Amino acid sequence: MAEKKKISFGTIIFYIIPIAAISAAIFFGYLFLKDYLQYKQAEDEYAEIDASYIKLSGDPVKDGETDDTARRDYFPELDIDFSGLKEKNSDFACVLYVPALEIKYPVVYSKDNEDYIKRTFEGSYNPSGCIFYDYLCEPDFRGYNTFLYGHNMKNGSMFGKLKKLQDMDISARDKYFYIYTEDKVRKYEIFSFYHTTVGSEAYSEIKDEKTYDSYTGYCLRNSYFKDDKSYIDFSLRPDLVTLSTCSGPSGGNERFVVHGALIAEK
Repeated sequence: MAEKKKISFGTIIFYIIPIAAISAAIFFGYLFLKDYLQYKQAEDEYAEIDASYIKLSGDPVKDGETDDTARRDYFPELDIDFSGLKEKNSDFACVLYVPALEIKYPVVYSKDNEDYIKRTFEGSYNPSGCIFYDYLCEPDFRGYNTFLYGHNMKNGSMFGKLKKLQDMDISARDKYFYIYTEDKVRKYEIFSFYHTTVGSEAYSEIKDEKTYDSYTGYCLRNSYFKDDKSYIDFSLRPDLVTLSTCSGPSGGNERFVVHGALIAEK
């Protein structure tokens, strides 16, 4: 009777390592493909919305064409199909436009902040989600401070570009963003941005003039952006809008916030 050959430990390892490597490659390849397809789905949806419902109709201000005073008085002309967007999603409330970062999205308002965490404007399940109001805020921007949330997507979509404001060449060149509602356009001057954490004073409620002054003081003290040409008169307590997104490892408590103050509307 023939003697059975013993399989050495080294031989086992020789076969297991390639199998494990191939399995890992397949698994991570699947995850990459899944992320890519989800990003692509959201990109295509928002690109179609932008092309069909939110069109830049005027000539944008270009670097070097105007001084800062002229830029302050400038309002980008957007041709927005408000009724069409409302028909697509009854939660549609406004359009946010940040020219310096090429951020231009419809914004939704609902009674639960979880509604659009992983749901696009058209209702598809997707990690990109949608830009949305904090449900405690008034959708007509009547409060002292209105919070808008969006994901920090790896491909730069949604609020993934907000962190680029830390490049002072970008933030100093064009420090304004705009909110378009059916009845008016509001222009906000960015006066502060910084990293913070969930539950910090950046997310505290402004109840009156005293807490307003304390809040704006906090924002200015923590800001990476120091602007000696601001048009904001905080003694008039202009309405604020805060753009908030995640920062750091996924699922963590770190956030990046951008504060803007209302300086003009038409």
